[in-house]
Amino acid sequence: MLVSKNRGEGTALNLYFQGQRKTGKKRTAEALAGGAGMRLLVLDLPLAFHAAADFEELVRVLFREARLQNAIVYIDDFDILRGEEQSIHLRQLLNFLNDHSGITILAGALPCIPDGLARPGLIPVSFAFADVSCRQACWEANLAREGLTLSRADVSALAGRFQVTPRQIEDAVACARNQARWRTAAESVDPAGGGTVNQPSIHEMFAAARAQSGSQLDSLAQKVATRNSWEDIVLPEDAVAQLREICQRVLCRWRVMHDWGFDRKLSTGRGVSTLFAGPAGTGKTMAAEVVANELGLDLYKIDLSGVVSKYIGETEKNLSRIFAAAENTNGILFFDEADALFGKRSEVRDSDDRYANIEILYLLQRMEQYEGVAILATNLRSNLDEAFVRRLAFTVHFPLPDEGSRRRLWARVIPAATPVAADVDFDLLAAQFKLSGGNIRNIAIAASFLAAADGDLVTMAHVLQATRREYQKMGKTLSQAELYGGLA
Repeated sequence: MLVSKNRGEGTALNLYFQGQRKTGKKRTAEALAGGAGMRLLVLDLPLAFHAAADFEELVRVLFREARLQNAIVYIDDFDILRGEEQSIHLRQLLNFLNDHSGITILAGALPCIPDGLARPGLIPVSFAFADVSCRQACWEANLAREGLTLSRADVSALAGRFQVTPRQIEDAVACARNQARWRTAAESVDPAGGGTVNQPSIHEMFAAARAQSGSQLDSLAQKVATRNSWEDIVLPEDAVAQLREICQRVLCRWRVMHDWGFDRKLSTGRGVSTLFAGPAGTGKTMAAEVVANELGLDLYKIDLSGVVSKYIGETEKNLSRIFAAAENTNGILFFDEADALFGKRSEVRDSDDRYANIEILYLLQRMEQYEGVAILATNLRSNLDEAFVRRLAFTVHFPLPDEGSRRRLWARVIPAATPVAADVDFDLLAAQFKLSGGNIRNIAIAASFLAAADGDLVTMAHVLQATRREYQKMGKTLSQAELYGGLA
């Protein structure tokens, strides 16, 4: 209607398409131009800055061609003009917008319109991700188009866990199909033999969906390789039950929030925020890997050294960038040593205390607004602000392992392919040395290298020598009686 009115009256129409990449902004502009019988002139701002020495002259030519060709101007990646260093270029663009009587569309990801753009009557148009039901229909349509089949439960899992656009779904299905074709060729399967040899597995579909989720977090966090599963983790039964409940909350979130109406009751707190608390080496990182593996999501570990800043306001800015990127990445955020970031609010004695409290209040609010999965790990549960803990959906305690747990850890930490001598006594090791799972893993690796250097099996002597070295790392010394006493 606005386009038709513009063409009939010859007045200017300036639109701002706001949304993440691949949410259909450019396709909508193409559809508007096609429906109006007009051409679409596209200006890619990053490419323009790279290729053109005179930005003002480039924009002048663009708007001149738009008038001559009766075209709609589409300026992509508008966010690049928001920095102070680009203010002169923004003013130049404003001048042309004020003088242009045609249709101009600016496209960017950030919701705020910079100062000055209200003057040419810029109308914001939001492009959001589709909801779960729309995504499910899109997955089904693209799978059917490619002649592929997945169970309704698998399609629902893809739609529920990955907030992606229709274009990304289309690309993910094509990517999974191509991966299946490659696997089929590698396995030397004869397509003439029948069967759906090019049918992607659900693991290939999840991998393709993850690949389409974007890499905005890659520069802000470290992606963790998730190799551990339920069989690898040794924890008390209640802790394991809590981990499974975390996964269930993610899996059932759409039903509870949308179908059962809880999203209309909650303005914040829709995410799944969890605290893992316990001493070092008790399996907090491994548990995060298990949850990510179970859900088929990427795990991103936040580097606190790149987040916490001594300068006022910088920590909040860093966290804001992380959470903004995480909203569109469909991954799990893992904050290690979170007590350094989310500490107790203190009594205000000076300006430093006041700014520290403002920082923590911001963190509390940002966590409540985040709708994804965040796991916070700490060695010191007592250092966390209670107001912050109350806002978490789960608190999982990771205790030091008892003797029975240590026995299971010793038995599971050494791979089946490792040659182990008959004299290695896991019962004795579990009873003699009160160690965490991380310490036991380090000892198993060190003992294996000692055995490999000797060209022999892993013996009890290798394990005890590695144990002595591990205690040295911890600043402790084992006496001969403590080290060999159980062998008598």
